[in-house]
Amino acid sequence: MASGVVLIRLGLVAALCLGGVSRAEAASPWLAVACVTTEEDGALLERVRGQSSDLPVELRAMPGPSLEGSPQAQWRSVVELAGAHQARAVLWFQRSGPELRIHFAQPASRHLFVRTARLEGAPGALEWSAGAEAVALVVRSALRAVEAGQPLGEVVEAPAPVVAEPREDLPLPPELWAIPPAAEDDTPLRWQVLVGGMAVLDGYASEGHQGLLLGSGWEFRPVRVRFQVLAGLGASLDDGRTQVELAQYAAGLWVDMPLLDTGSLRWGLGAGVGGLLFTRKTESRFKLIQAAQPGVTPAVLAGPEMSLRWRFSRRVGVEAFVAADAVMGRPLLGYSEDGNFVMRNKGWGVRPRGVLALVVMP
Repeated sequence: MASGVVLIRLGLVAALCLGGVSRAEAASPWLAVACVTTEEDGALLERVRGQSSDLPVELRAMPGPSLEGSPQAQWRSVVELAGAHQARAVLWFQRSGPELRIHFAQPASRHLFVRTARLEGAPGALEWSAGAEAVALVVRSALRAVEAGQPLGEVVEAPAPVVAEPREDLPLPPELWAIPPAAEDDTPLRWQVLVGGMAVLDGYASEGHQGLLLGSGWEFRPVRVRFQVLAGLGASLDDGRTQVELAQYAAGLWVDMPLLDTGSLRWGLGAGVGGLLFTRKTESRFKLIQAAQPGVTPAVLAGPEMSLRWRFSRRVGVEAFVAADAVMGRPLLGYSEDGNFVMRNKGWGVRPRGVLALVVMP
């Protein structure tokens, strides 16, 4: 009888031990990584941690560039990131104005859960805080689904491999004839519009001339091509004897290539060629000075250009241009006095130009 009681007690102790081990294994945390690109991403991650503190999950921030490009390119980046850190889920945010897209991926089951939330204001504002709490609840639901083994979202289809036809002259085994699919270009063709102001030192006036820039073009790897129009404001040139009203308009084609492109920052170098039109009207202040008739002078400009663009959102950025335009065929400004031509200004053959423009990429 005593031996039976001892066996019963030993069985109870073993069951309790096994139950404790099972509970310990069930409560062991698993890893989810979050791509943090901006300070706002970090603030959102903190809200998610606060809402998910009761779940057995470690949310680890991974600073780096945003996951952009085609869906296939994004999924490849997600799989590589999860594999490098042995993570069960990958989380990232993409904001465009008041719209925030929440991406939650499970590489093991190939599930991708995407939801859109409204987030207004900046971190710290009352309306932002309310939106951030809603975002945190969405992520918490996705984390609980992973914990329960019921992933949310749609299944991402794996790309079909491309297989080459076997060749008899190749001594390779058949399993080595499979050719992996070519990497897809993550930078699609993008149309853009530029609107800004310019300043040119032309040699006709000490302050140069200023005006407006309107441009439009296409950007693709690795070249950007754009057509732009430079419309200068009219300048009044007075030397005490004559007064000349001079206006300048230019239009042409510019091409540049990136020397550095990180997504948000682009540094490019290129060149352009175009036509330049001078319109002038001269007024004489003395009877002995004969003013020229109003006229239009066409010219050609060409030269190198360097640009630096900062894209502060997905579709909008600011870009600065610095150029040196060589002008061929520029007008010589002067007047006739006692039958002799008197030169008053001939302008510069090479003109520095600076432009600051707003870039919109629809």
